[in-house]
Amino acid sequence: MSGPIFTDDSVARELELIDKDTKFYEWKSPTGELLSVELPHTVYPPKEDTTFMAENLVRLGPGKGRKCLEIGVGSGVLSLLCHRQGWKVSACDINPYSVVAAKRLFSLNSASDIEVKEGGPGPKEDGESIQWATKKNYELIFWNMPYITPTLNDESHLGPLEDAALIDTSTTSLISITLAKIKLSNLLANSGIGLFTVGEKFTQDYLEDICSKNGFSCRIINQLHFDDGECLRVIAFWHPYSKTPPIHKEVVGSTNSELLTNDWPVGSSLSTDLQTKGRGRYDRKWINSSELMACSWKIEKPIEMSPAILQIICGHLVKQSLQSIDDFSNDSQLILKWPNDLIILKGEKFGKVSGILVESVSKGKITHTVVGIGINISNNSAVQNENFPIAYTNWFSSSATAEYLQKQIHCRIAGLFESVEGIPNTNFDYVKSMALTTIKEGFISCKSIFYRNSKVTFVNVNDDGTVSLKHEDGTQISCDEGEHLDWLFL
Repeated sequence: MSGPIFTDDSVARELELIDKDTKFYEWKSPTGELLSVELPHTVYPPKEDTTFMAENLVRLGPGKGRKCLEIGVGSGVLSLLCHRQGWKVSACDINPYSVVAAKRLFSLNSASDIEVKEGGPGPKEDGESIQWATKKNYELIFWNMPYITPTLNDESHLGPLEDAALIDTSTTSLISITLAKIKLSNLLANSGIGLFTVGEKFTQDYLEDICSKNGFSCRIINQLHFDDGECLRVIAFWHPYSKTPPIHKEVVGSTNSELLTNDWPVGSSLSTDLQTKGRGRYDRKWINSSELMACSWKIEKPIEMSPAILQIICGHLVKQSLQSIDDFSNDSQLILKWPNDLIILKGEKFGKVSGILVESVSKGKITHTVVGIGINISNNSAVQNENFPIAYTNWFSSSATAEYLQKQIHCRIAGLFESVEGIPNTNFDYVKSMALTTIKEGFISCKSIFYRNSKVTFVNVNDDGTVSLKHEDGTQISCDEGEHLDWLFL
């Protein structure tokens, strides 16, 4: 995990600090226990970020003997906290002095059974994961990650090894490397949870993207603001809907109808190669392209969320998934057309590449909600929709597949809607804001809009998912139905 901040003088600096006397620190855990820790100057001591992570660990509840791995053990206080909470703890660190200091802390606090290894995530030549994570299927993996981005003017106020615990100098995203190793080595159990602290240089969109590409759902669950304006966040990640694996059937009448009419649990997803009775809004017939992604998810809809907002959020989610494709062409424009369609503009052609249909039925006191998503991948026939031109993902990508897109969407849907024990539910304020912004961009990208054959201009997207429009004479109207609008994109 070395980087440009560590120069040839680093060794001399490290040796200078090693020769200094050790220092004692006191740290109070969220449970009220006061720990005294003796550390050399080359080991990162407990600070605000330590307490921040500790609070999130305690919120998970008792470990009940389940396996836990701390990456970057540092002083050892977080591993000791987890041990106190009933976890069977393993830990690792690239700093050999951290390993020694942590082992000493554990031996003095009746926790000598905590296994500590030297090493950690990094380039393959630094060692396989078995060297620092000797088990598989951990129920909890956490890391108080390096989160400060170095600058050219940074001076080493700590030792290089201690800096490594605080400053992210990796040229490739360290969180991306670590997630890939966790996936490759099957380190996280199907029902397990990962917690990482991350700095503000990583946007929420980026975190969702790298997690979903590695098969994980994620959610920002807490934030810590420092006096200097720095913001630290905790991201939780997990295997999406692990109790309800995705189901695929070659032929289905309608994936939405199947999930709504039969007793499928929340989190179920059903995909198919062919829908014989597939439909869009107002029971319009679904047009099957020769290669497509057709899948529905049964979700737990937030009580306070309107169906209109839910549909817009799901449309935004699909747009993110499409744009995550590595070879997404820059000469194509992807638009979320209010309220539920994804449109591609490419040169002198345009078409609908995806549609989203949210449906709910009530059975007694329970409301069941499904989200149906269709994406056209490619087409070898001349089938077209008489209402609107059809587009395909091969307009902007040669690598897009139904399998890739379904996994992306699966992870992102679970990241928003899945209830995970110990993890707070999604705060939809940010998600809603981003989705409404995407809708605004769609209106702005349109050349002309007509409301019941009268030309109008876009004014705003309202909090309830309706849109405000203005006639040429200046009068404003509120529109709650996309069928009342005609769009001209070229």
